Amino acid sequence: MIVGGKLSWNIVLKYTGRPVLLHVVLSFGVVIAYQLLGAEWLAVPALPVTVLAAAIGVLLAFRNNSAYDRWWEARTLWGALVNTSRSFARQVLTFLPRAEVTSAEAPSLVQGASSPLLRTAVGSAATVRGIAELVASDGAVRDRYGKASNRDHPEGRVLLATLETQGPGQSITEDERELVYAQIGFVNALRCHLRRQDPFPDLTPFFRASVLEALREEKNVPSAILIWVATRLRRVYGQHQGLDDVFRLVVLDRTLTELTNILGACERIKNTSIPLQYDVLPRAMVSAFLVILPLGVVADLTWLTPFFTALIAFLFIAMDSVGRDVETPFEDGVSDTPMTALCRTVEINLRQMLGETELPAPLQPVDGLLY
Repeated sequence: MIVGGKLSWNIVLKYTGRPVLLHVVLSFGVVIAYQLLGAEWLAVPALPVTVLAAAIGVLLAFRNNSAYDRWWEARTLWGALVNTSRSFARQVLTFLPRAEVTSAEAPSLVQGASSPLLRTAVGSAATVRGIAELVASDGAVRDRYGKASNRDHPEGRVLLATLETQGPGQSITEDERELVYAQIGFVNALRCHLRRQDPFPDLTPFFRASVLEALREEKNVPSAILIWVATRLRRVYGQHQGLDDVFRLVVLDRTLTELTNILGACERIKNTSIPLQYDVLPRAMVSAFLVILPLGVVADLTWLTPFFTALIAFLFIAMDSVGRDVETPFEDGVSDTPMTALCRTVEINLRQMLGETELPAPLQPVDGLLY
């Protein structure tokens, strides 16, 4: 996605440079023929050219609006995915049933992995008063240039060092850790699925080797991960029969259904392109108009015709190129939805919920582009 205060000329020239130059050369040929060779028959009335320009402008605006709707829906879906991922991790860490843990069962908990923030929820009032010092930005909020804020809180780190886990209920179980990691893996798998990339290099840190081997047999890896998560939840709740446990499982299932809906909506955008006639007709009309344009203005502008043609050609070709670019928001291009940065945000958020401190840095724009 293009971010920042200015548009790179490299990007502009990539889309418009060659075709604009072609039409400028053509307009020079028309001027030379009209002025030096006496081919006055090349001049045509300007009125039809003006009417054609207005009609093409309306056509391009309609197509570009449709393309932008696709791009915005894709960004909205990924915003919902970030929020749903946070909700799922919160539900896993607070809804999963906990049996009374004896000293013999204590090793089943991941000791030292309790989130400091969660410890304040069950700690003393003095501990809770320090919560404002503990919360730092993890890069989810960015400024107008796409740069992530990542503030440090030295006082918070000192306070964290003094907190101690006050019982097994505040430690992270293996089930909770695997389920939260599976959600991080899901968002990365969805990104690679939409970009037609191999997901397994990005999934390796979040799944056991046996799970990865089983996922390699699946055609739709994100969908398979959701099935794995649902099966894991069924196993956890199968050991408990309380009414509260049934309600919590239903809530978690609704979250998984929402993730499935997001997956399906992204696949719909990816696999359903704008109708071909919306794509071919505007480009054909723009090309035809730019060929006729020098003929309509050469009688009035003479040697200024190439400069006027360059300006008009840049405008129409840029409008056509922008529409073509934003209509495919999952192709890893300059106008792509910044899925890699959003996956990193989800990873930071969820791993921080697990109490981890060695977190990856938020992704920053490179040359005005955030991927």
